[in-house]
Amino acid sequence: MPKKSDHLKSPIEHFDITKHDAVPMIDAMSKMAFSARDLARASDIYDRMLRDKDCSVILCLAGSLFSAGLKRVVYDLVRHNMVDAIVSTGAVIVDQDFFEGLGFKHYRGSKFVDDHSLRESRIDRIYDTFIDEEDLGATDKTIAKIAGTLKPRPHSSREFIEEMGKYLVKKVQVSDCVILECFKKMVPIFVPAFSDCSAGFGLLHHQWHNPA
Repeated sequence: MPKKSDHLKSPIEHFDITKHDAVPMIDAMSKMAFSARDLARASDIYDRMLRDKDCSVILCLAGSLFSAGLKRVVYDLVRHNMVDAIVSTGAVIVDQDFFEGLGFKHYRGSKFVDDHSLRESRIDRIYDTFIDEEDLGATDKTIAKIAGTLKPRPHSSREFIEEMGKYLVKKVQVSDCVILECFKKMVPIFVPAFSDCSAGFGLLHHQWHNPA
C-alpha cells in the first residue's frame, strides 16, 4: 500500500503568463473558427473594457482553476489593476487560494489511482490532483478561528473574505495569494454560496462550539 508521501511529492506549479506573449496566438485565433474565434473575441472585448475608464471589470471564477495551476494568472490580473471585483465559488477562494496562502499545496496525481489507497492515506482527489485532508482540516479550523474574532452578527461573504485577507497579512506563506492581493488593492470578492465549500465546515465548527 503506497504511503501518503508517495502520493504527495510533486506540487502543482502555477502558470506564469508574464513569461509568455500570447498576443500573436490570440490574434491568429481571430481568423479561425469555433471556440478559438470565441476566445479571440472575448480577448478583444476584455481589452476594450480595460481601455474604457467607466467600465467595471467583474471577474467570475468557477471550477478547479487554482488547484490546476491558474492561480498566478488571476493574481497578476489583480496586481496590475485589471479587475475591479471578483465573484467566485467558495472552492476557488477557500479550498484553493486560502488553502495555498496558508502554505499548503496541491499535488500532481492521477485519475487512475486506487481510491481506497487515498482514503487510507487521508488524501482528497480533484480529478488528477491530490491534496492532504489534514491540511484541508487545518484550513477549516483557521476559518473557524477567524469567525471567532468577529462580532456576533450576520456577515456578508465580502466582509468575511476581507477578514481572511487581514489574517493573511501576517500569516501568508506564498507570494501570489489572490485573497491577500485583493485585500491590499481593495478589490471585493463575493462568494454567493460561501458555506458550500470547505469553509462550511469551519463555520459549523465555530457555531457548534459557540452556540448563541
